Amino acid sequence: MNFLPVIPPEAVQIGTSCFAVVFGDERVEYYANLEPLDFHLIGERNAMLMRIGRFSAINGIKTGHLMEVFSVSRSTVERSRKVFLEGGEAAFFKPRRGRGLSALTPERAQRATQMLAEGLSGRAVADALGVSAASVYNWINKGLVGSRRNRNDDDATPEPASDRSARDQRDRQAAMGRATCDTIGRVLASVGQAGPVAPEFTPARGVPCGGVLTALPALLREGLLSASELLSPLPRGYYGLATIFLCIAFMFMARIRTPESLRYHAPGEWGAILGHDRAPEAKTLRSKIKVIANDEARVRAWQSALASHWQAGDPDSWATLCVDGHVKVYAGRKGRLPKRFVARQKLCLPASTSYWVNALGGQPLLCLHKPLDPKLVRALEHDVVPALERLGVLDRVQPGTPAVTLVFDREGWSPALFGRLARRGVAVLTWHKNFKGEDWPEADFQKVEVPIHGPATTRSSTVRLAEKTVTLAGDVTVRQIRRLLDTGRQVPFITTDFVRPMPELAGAMFSRWAQENVFKYMRQEFGLDALPTHDLDELDPETVVVNPRRRLYEQAKRTLAAKLARVRTTLTERLARQKPAPELKQEIKDLEDALDVVRTVAKTESTHCRASDLSEIERLDVLPSRERLFLDVIRMLAYRAETRMTLPITHAQGKKPNPRKLLQAMMTADADVLPDPAKRVLEVRLLGLGTDAQDRHIAPLLDELNDTETVYPGTDLRVIYTTSATAGSPKPAST
Repeated sequence: MNFLPVIPPEAVQIGTSCFAVVFGDERVEYYANLEPLDFHLIGERNAMLMRIGRFSAINGIKTGHLMEVFSVSRSTVERSRKVFLEGGEAAFFKPRRGRGLSALTPERAQRATQMLAEGLSGRAVADALGVSAASVYNWINKGLVGSRRNRNDDDATPEPASDRSARDQRDRQAAMGRATCDTIGRVLASVGQAGPVAPEFTPARGVPCGGVLTALPALLREGLLSASELLSPLPRGYYGLATIFLCIAFMFMARIRTPESLRYHAPGEWGAILGHDRAPEAKTLRSKIKVIANDEARVRAWQSALASHWQAGDPDSWATLCVDGHVKVYAGRKGRLPKRFVARQKLCLPASTSYWVNALGGQPLLCLHKPLDPKLVRALEHDVVPALERLGVLDRVQPGTPAVTLVFDREGWSPALFGRLARRGVAVLTWHKNFKGEDWPEADFQKVEVPIHGPATTRSSTVRLAEKTVTLAGDVTVRQIRRLLDTGRQVPFITTDFVRPMPELAGAMFSRWAQENVFKYMRQEFGLDALPTHDLDELDPETVVVNPRRRLYEQAKRTLAAKLARVRTTLTERLARQKPAPELKQEIKDLEDALDVVRTVAKTESTHCRASDLSEIERLDVLPSRERLFLDVIRMLAYRAETRMTLPITHAQGKKPNPRKLLQAMMTADADVLPDPAKRVLEVRLLGLGTDAQDRHIAPLLDELNDTETVYPGTDLRVIYTTSATAGSPKPAST
């Protein structure tokens, strides 16, 4: 018996012809009149183009049908037809002819640039390299050789300063994309023959956000680059680690909150700030951040090194520390994140919590990210205190004298915790939670001056205070201090610090709001709530979490109990009016029975369980903390640097100072960036601000910045700061 051949059902007919094609997982099969005709592997493009050319040239299949079946362009079909007609099937498999000796290699580019800088002509360079003179002149015209980065700048005539319009035209005409003017440097870096490229400034006038360079001395003083070697190294490329750090810090200082926002600023102008042809593209910057923060242990070590640097610079600021949690909301749609109550939005939202340790006045010192929120009581004992121990803060414990006093809100209330911390040399200062004691006589209160600490300055305030020693649950003895308000209300707070005077402790308690103000300011100005990625990590299977089934039973118990209370109230009201209500009695009995059942079943479920015991629906994800922690630490550096710069402006402004607003205007102002390699000076000339008064107010700050004699990282140029009204010769460097 003979069987007719059967074409596969997934075959696609080529137009109205008798040919069909099947695109399989491993090969492409061709059929003609229900018979197998030919095949080739799925990745052999030349073989597919040969068959397209044959179908078009010999079989006369229409171009549109071939385009539709093979998903190729019209030019591809027509080119395949032409190649088949001129060279046959063998023409599709001929080896491609190379570019020969005229191709530009990194070695030739470097030699050509060096010889051109020495004064040789293009023809002489061509003879030395063994290429045609036309090739050399073509390279020069395209900017591939002869880059300014390989010239001897000491002997060259200084470049004239470019204006904004000229730079815009130059950036638009760049060969490799917007503002990629350093072609040779980028080509060499792309093939691993160069990089990172050192910063090299060219004179530029009217650079937008050029005023952000005024933040450089403060950022370096705060340690922006001091411990960067602890982080994961970047692979060899065009941008170095210092450039990435400065770019991110300058972004925050200029109120550009995310790398994506940098796309809406001219990259060439930011290149003038960084000493490169352009700023890193957002995708590049994200990838660099991911590499730097890849190892979370390294990021934590870097943060600890910075904290040690700050501690050495101001050890007294570590005597009293404020601790509070910050909730960062997750707005993505991936996975399942634990929900937290967000006070500023009055909602329970998917979020992640980090615990911040700040000095009095709000200066940030440490940021501890937690995958799951352990609550403040546990975080104080198991995260904050161990972190302080690693920094050596608790090494100065003396009998009867606490090494550090932690200030926090009512969420951390736990008398048992207070006793355990006191035995480790850690005093606490917090509000007395749920206090219902009797008022003290007003005669016990006395007027005292208490210091109120701000980010940069300290002021005093007169309040009425009184104190007594009280004993909390668990036989924990504390000092209770009360403040008498003008309304007659007495507000109590307690402390286990029996050494420091009452006014000092009261000032620390009242200064706790500075930390909340820092969170608010950093959210608005530095994008503290912005997430670097919406990807989620799986929760460690051994992590102990709240049992969601037990939580459901507890919720059901509360619902039934509330409903039972309402029905009992209704029944009482009806009986008071002498109205029988048998249906309510039956409903009460049913609710009581249901409540007993729920209580019995709830006891069979443990309060906590391991993450591995959760079902697929109950599975929890967590936000990765690597990149978040890295960027949050740079935000801390930016805030500390800005705070350092406020003091001279505050003194200059006098009454009702508003230094941060003026600093923001200064850092986003236009500036002339004028390097002088002969004098080893980089002048940053700020253009006029809003008023003459603002120019006068920033003058003391510029004088202090010039006294630091800061050298721009990666160069030998000392940065000096002037304004358009006071521009002149730079101050001589100190010997």
